[in-house]
Amino acid sequence: MRIGVAAVLAVLVGLAFPDGAAGQDPLAAARAQLATALFYASDLAQRGSLEATRLHLRQVVNCLEGPEGQHYAPAAGNPCQRQGRGVFTDLQAVAHPRAGTALRYAQAANGFALQGVAATDLEVAQSYARITAFDLFNAIEALP
Repeated sequence: MRIGVAAVLAVLVGLAFPDGAAGQDPLAAARAQLATALFYASDLAQRGSLEATRLHLRQVVNCLEGPEGQHYAPAAGNPCQRQGRGVFTDLQAVAHPRAGTALRYAQAANGFALQGVAATDLEVAQSYARITAFDLFNAIEALP
């Protein structure tokens, strides 16, 4: 499956920025955070219990929105903590038309992740995780 391969690549991209976002350009920060969010949505959120799925989707939301986001939940943790300021914030700082397309995909992914967080059925939550992963993959593909 194409998203599975993307998840592996996403992890490798995310590992390229282990020391944080200091001095990083917003495009590189957005790429790193999207890669991490994709890993959480495509791999971690699609297995395990309902609680685990919801937690990993909450972490995706934290990566996308960043600490200043409306739905940011510090108790869930933020796997993107030192990678940037949040995908939305970093993409808005990128002066390239395709960054806007990536932002729209990321915003759609955020909406689906929030639906998964609210789900009370495992299959429904994991379905939202798959849709979230698809939009995150598209966001990465849209970047210049």
